[in-house]
Parts: sequence; structure tokens; C-alpha cells
Amino acid sequence: MASFGRPTLLVVGAGFLGREVAGEACAGGWEVIPVVRSAESATLLRADFPRVMVADALNPDFWNGLPAGVESLVWAVAPSRFCSEEDFEAMQRKGAVAAAAWAGGKGIPFVYLSSTSVYAEDGGAWVDEGSPVAAEDPRSMAMVEAEQACLRVGGTVLRCAGLYGKGRELRPETEGPERWLNLIHGKDAARAVGIALRQKRTILNACEDEPRRRGRPGGSWPEGKRRARRNKRVRNARLRSLGWEVVAGNEVPRD
Repeated sequence: MASFGRPTLLVVGAGFLGREVAGEACAGGWEVIPVVRSAESATLLRADFPRVMVADALNPDFWNGLPAGVESLVWAVAPSRFCSEEDFEAMQRKGAVAAAAWAGGKGIPFVYLSSTSVYAEDGGAWVDEGSPVAAEDPRSMAMVEAEQACLRVGGTVLRCAGLYGKGRELRPETEGPERWLNLIHGKDAARAVGIALRQKRTILNACEDEPRRRGRPGGSWPEGKRRARRNKRVRNARLRSLGWEVVAGNEVPRD
């Protein structure tokens, strides 16, 4: 049941995008409880978010000990691309699935922040929310499993393109083969989360209207360098139809 005070949003994972989501929600009148894994991270957030929690959301006990009154949930845990396969799978198949079950049990809006990296397309064609996913890629399928758990409880999946913004500036990248790079500014992605919280059982692509070119003709990846090999252009028409548009990204010069 909604409270008579400010609505309360739980943001699990307050990294680059999670902090943007928390800030956007706070500016919109929400009371925000960010969840982080270290006391150091909590210290950096406490001035703006007094109710910040230090906890491990992969521990089942976490979900049993949450404060009453949470009215919406965003799963914003963003693992490093260099984290182990075991840790990555735990964050998705264990953590995000548990988050979905908790939100479903409470009957509250839930947004799972996924990635456009789940798409299988590798030839530079356009993809949308109905396009095939990379069934051969364990990381993609771990996220897809979490997505399905989210959708089953009435939540919304937001597949975000590559994030950039303050503290994560874009750099010209000529390394690797010529390819498309799909991007979204952190502030634009945070506004998309606000829209996603008002939807049910849908998948939305959060990306700028046009991808950017990267790499060079005939280029290749250095041996042993970990990079996403797929090449696609992502459509955002479904999200735009809900009233979202690129704002912060349009203020950044295209290279």
C-alpha cells in the first residue's frame, strides 16, 4: 500500500547508472534507498541519500530484512565486463531473479536494467526488442533469464546501450574492426527508468536515436583483448513512443 508521504524507491546497485537513477528520482520527489556493497561507497552517497544501505543483495537474507514502505524497485547492479563468469551468473540468475520474486510478492513496480549486448545481430543490421538474442553467449542468456523473471512478475526490462556521462566521458576509438556503437547518456537512461517504472511486462531499448561508427576498415582486436564482438544498430522507437527523448546526449558533440 502506498504511503501518505514521499514514495520510496529501492535502487539495488548504486554505480554509474544507479547513482543517476537515484538522483533523478530524488529530484522528482522520491525518497531513495540506494543499496551498495561497501562502506566506502555508502559514505560517498550518504550526504545525498541518508538511508543508503550497505548489504549483499545476493544473500537471500537481504530480501527478508528490507525496511517496510518500499514502493518500487530498480535492479541496477552493473558487473564489470572483467568479472568472472561465476560472479556474473550469480548477479543475474541469483540476485536479479530474487529481486523479481521479492517485487512480485509485494506487488510493486520493478525495473531490471539489462543490456543491448543480449542481441545476436553481428552484421550491422537494425534490431528492436523482438530481435533474436545471442543464445550461444552465457552472459547474454544469464541476463535473458533475469529478464524473463522480471517480466513474469509484471516488471519492465530496460536494455541499456553503452553508458557515458560525467566521469565516463566518450573517447574516440579507432581500435578494432569497423562497427556500430550504440550509446546512451546516463541522465537519459535514468529518465528512461522513470518511464519504465510506469509500464508492465515489457522490454524497452534505451539508446540514442543513431549509433556511432567506431573502429577502422580491416581492423581487428588485439589477441586476448576482451571485447563484445557483435555489431548492430539498436532501435529505440518503443521507448520514444512513451514520451522519452534524448536530451543530455544531444548536448554532447558527436565525433
